[in-house]
Amino acid sequence: MIESLQSQQNSDGGWSYHPGGSSWTEPTVYSILAGYALGDAGGRSKAISWLRSTQQADGGWAPKPRVPQSTWVTALAALIPSQDLGQQEHDRAIRWLLDVTAANATFMARLRAWLSRENSSDPNDGWPWFPGTAAWATPTAIALLALIKENKHHPTRALQDRIAGGQKFLLAHRCTDGGWNHGAVKALGVDAPSYPETTGAALLALSDINSVALKPSIDRAEAWWKDCQSSEGASWLMLGLRAVGRPRSGCPETLRPRTIQDQALCAIASAGDRGIQLFTV
Repeated sequence: MIESLQSQQNSDGGWSYHPGGSSWTEPTVYSILAGYALGDAGGRSKAISWLRSTQQADGGWAPKPRVPQSTWVTALAALIPSQDLGQQEHDRAIRWLLDVTAANATFMARLRAWLSRENSSDPNDGWPWFPGTAAWATPTAIALLALIKENKHHPTRALQDRIAGGQKFLLAHRCTDGGWNHGAVKALGVDAPSYPETTGAALLALSDINSVALKPSIDRAEAWWKDCQSSEGASWLMLGLRAVGRPRSGCPETLRPRTIQDQALCAIASAGDRGIQLFTV
């Protein structure tokens, strides 16, 4: 795994989703985190230099340098230890996350919904994929992981309030089967099913709340583990189940990683077998 990731690192320091492609923020951050998980620092300095050079003026990160707008991937960058990323860069990323409000959770959105008697606003403030749009489960889960980690080291009321709101958002957008999909509980009036990768990520972000409230989600995650068909899904399920005391060891061998990001996630998830918890420490 180490040799594979090292061989696929681009000359600029970043990683693509597939070998030979240009560098993107998401696979680069996961590959950096995989280096921590594997105890390998090779290429990390160059990768973090690339990441620092691509931070936007507002403190966030775009999916790739050519994209002018900061997005949810800022939460991923905020997961890198501040002593390596740089304290200033880390602090700016945390501020960006705290300042982002989903379009349907603003005061004006709630006021318009009340005046029009439409159920179009959300009382709980999650995180969107892109600023100015509605919140969804995956960016909310990743943002929560970054803020929870920050709150453990530098607790503030602002962090705690935003964490509480994000966790309420996830609980309110849980599917009837106990898991999570991208965020739509119903589609055309029909109960929507959950997905394994989203369920694992959400469970990880909620692992510090009352376990009784999470029982349906834990049951759904364990059921997904038996039926999971993707390496990404298995990795997130491993992370989520381990965080709630239901560890699963090793991604099923039949689920081969399809992308560089899949390889990195598999390394991160499997590191839990050795007591390395990158998202919760």
